[in-house]
Amino acid sequence: MKKGYYIHFQGRQSIGVSKKIDMQIEEFRRYFEMQEIEVDTPERSLIGRILGLFPTASIKRDYRAALAQLKDPDFLYVRRTVADRNYLRFWKKVKERFPDCKIIIELFTYPYDRDDFGKWNAWPFYLKELLYRPRLKHYVDRFTTYTEDREIFGIPTIHSSNGIRVDSISEVAGEFADGRINMIGVAFMQRHHGYERIIRGLHAYYAKEKPEYQVTLRLIGDGPEKPLYQELVDKYHLEDHVHFYPTLSGKELDDLYDDSDIALVSFGMYKLGFYGKLCALKSRECLAKGMPLVTGCEIDVLPQDYPYAKVFPNDAGTVDIGEIVAFYQQIRDAVGSKKELSDKIRGFAKEHVSMEAVMRPVVAYIED
Repeated sequence: MKKGYYIHFQGRQSIGVSKKIDMQIEEFRRYFEMQEIEVDTPERSLIGRILGLFPTASIKRDYRAALAQLKDPDFLYVRRTVADRNYLRFWKKVKERFPDCKIIIELFTYPYDRDDFGKWNAWPFYLKELLYRPRLKHYVDRFTTYTEDREIFGIPTIHSSNGIRVDSISEVAGEFADGRINMIGVAFMQRHHGYERIIRGLHAYYAKEKPEYQVTLRLIGDGPEKPLYQELVDKYHLEDHVHFYPTLSGKELDDLYDDSDIALVSFGMYKLGFYGKLCALKSRECLAKGMPLVTGCEIDVLPQDYPYAKVFPNDAGTVDIGEIVAFYQQIRDAVGSKKELSDKIRGFAKEHVSMEAVMRPVVAYIED
């Protein structure tokens, strides 16, 4: 059995990233002997942090400890981090000691310059990245990317996607309700979620006389954009139609999903300058729940004619709730029950966004 190491740079500090690491390692262990290595960043003095900002200086990371843990690896699977001089030297040493070891670095977003280095205080790290990442092609065998790029920075790619453990997510229950549509958005509310577009849409919808459906929005989670959404609800007097909840999990969250009809993804990706296809884990979670999606950005795994998703333009325009109602009526009329609908959507998730499906190209490359 081939031996591999999953290397990340303090990825466990993020709950979401930590969950993904666990899922990927679990999938790798179905095929290989797999161990995890976390590269730590030791504490630095103020002077050390300042000196580390120079383009040719390196971010302090404990590469020596990481290198010492490698025992005849056949491959390394790595979550990308900022490239600098010592990062490059680390991969050089790995190749010198283990010339047959395949080094695969996952680009969990690409292009990533705007996301990672868009703020003014990130420019010192961007200069490091620009200086050293072109040299990665001498040591790195493949990038894993969620895009269609065949080569990035001179390195061939493996095409994959964001995946989840579908079986770990409960399928929605319940039945269709007459004359009612409950929309649900679960997120740490940030700019790119853009739920103000939905709230403005509800304002316009209820300005009409006697709408056919009572449409409700449930927003679950906290975050910096939540006060803005609450102000808009107050401004438009939508308190009876928009309900806010704190961050929930487990049965409390599942119960709200069961009583909802449509899941919302992101409506503000244009604010980040992103106009590609979204591969966010939230879209996968909603598919695994078996819920129809409404989004303001195309989803990478969904074909153009996918019947259980409604895609609005990726801009600042108000979302037409009437179009959501028509979409919901169409899919409801096409199935016999809510269970039949959720089974169809969940079946699609198992085939396209399960961890087994999205990691298959990576496993195939390692085994080749």
